[in-house]
Amino acid sequence: MGYFDTVIGQDTIKEQLTELVQRQVLPHSLLFYGESGLGKLDMAFGLASTLVGRPVFSSHKGHAYLEQTAEARLANGESQKKIDAEGLPLYMDKGDVFWLRPMKQTLKVEQWYSLLQDHLNVAGNGNRVVIVEDFHTANAIMANAMLKTIEEPPSQVYFIIVTDKINTVLPTIVSRCMGVAFRAVDDDSIRQALMKEGITHNIDQALLTGHGNPALVRQLAEEQNIAMLDLAIKVMDALAYENRWFTLISLWTEQLSREDLGELLHWLRLVGRDMLALKNGATQAELQLPTKTAQLTKLLSRWSTKALARIVPETLQAESALRLHIKTALVMDGISIALHKARQED
Repeated sequence: MGYFDTVIGQDTIKEQLTELVQRQVLPHSLLFYGESGLGKLDMAFGLASTLVGRPVFSSHKGHAYLEQTAEARLANGESQKKIDAEGLPLYMDKGDVFWLRPMKQTLKVEQWYSLLQDHLNVAGNGNRVVIVEDFHTANAIMANAMLKTIEEPPSQVYFIIVTDKINTVLPTIVSRCMGVAFRAVDDDSIRQALMKEGITHNIDQALLTGHGNPALVRQLAEEQNIAMLDLAIKVMDALAYENRWFTLISLWTEQLSREDLGELLHWLRLVGRDMLALKNGATQAELQLPTKTAQLTKLLSRWSTKALARIVPETLQAESALRLHIKTALVMDGISIALHKARQED
């Protein structure tokens, strides 16, 4: 089994990274970017494995490794509640590969300082790799601390920064990294990979909505629904038909994490775009969410073109508020009120 086998598609990236390692010209800082679900983290594990010459962090997205770590923490007396709510400052595989993940949904500067003081400032034998996941959750202090390190990296240390939102990364960090853009994967590659996993039902329908995103297609094929997409349509329906729209939406979204709310805003944007397309005579084949055509068509009479056009700017503004760490409840209240006002004003 090759080190990149868990990544579906992205063959050009695999070949490029492998060649750079073989020629010993791989830059010491890389930035993997693209939407969630395209295989960035697994590619980072594959590259780290190539650099150190062995598989790291177990299987797909490190799930098995994280489960083993959680079991060890539980055996050491930590509560399940704490384990579920908060990860460790640093995950390590045999002392030469390090993995930083958000703690309570945020990458903290203390994690970086711990990595530097306890590990990177100590001389190592051979290559060492640092993987920073979900870099878009880092605040400015964390980002600037990282910048100082990658400007003058320790010998034989490679940094792989992974983000879903390239626009939130400091330009000074972008300029010092080799950017690796992850794109949509062709349907045939996704179909073959999922069938190899034993997933054979609903693939064609899932591919219609998944738009080249392997993780999204897998979820649709297995579960036949996406919770945040269904909630987005439910919110649009409540704004159009319910007198108690504010209370209902607050109840539905009060327990959402920052990540879930970001996903909800994404789906609200796509729902709005498809409804605009339907108003302008688009066919089902031209929609982003073709499997939801019937539900969206029922909403068209209650949403004007002008009101639908407000969804994109309002959700983008809400995403900016999330990045500023404004409370999720306030962000959701704001977007609900803004969209209801847009619908009422028309």
